[in-house]
Amino acid sequence: MMEDKIQTFRQPLVTATGIILGFILNFASTWVKSDSHLSDFLAYVVGACILFGTTCLIVVLGRVLRMDYPRANAEAYYKRTLKLFIWGVSVAFAGVLIDMFGNFMAV
Repeated sequence: MMEDKIQTFRQPLVTATGIILGFILNFASTWVKSDSHLSDFLAYVVGACILFGTTCLIVVLGRVLRMDYPRANAEAYYKRTLKLFIWGVSVAFAGVLIDMFGNFMAV
């Protein structure tokens, strides 16, 4: 049996993903209940960003917790997982920034 090459990266990535997912889901739960000053189009963009970011981060959790990943190709597997993590965080953050900017400009 080959050694687990991503073991050292597993715990920090799970922790970071969980914390960020918590923040995103908290934002989403308050965002859907509040009146938005954004146009309908921008509201859909924010919603899509949050949905895409959350989906990416859940996929990251699944990939990093997977025990039967291709160990012979562990480096490429981890790099793809890390790219998904960065995309998920970035897109969700962009959605939050759009909402923040819209609320700031409306005041």
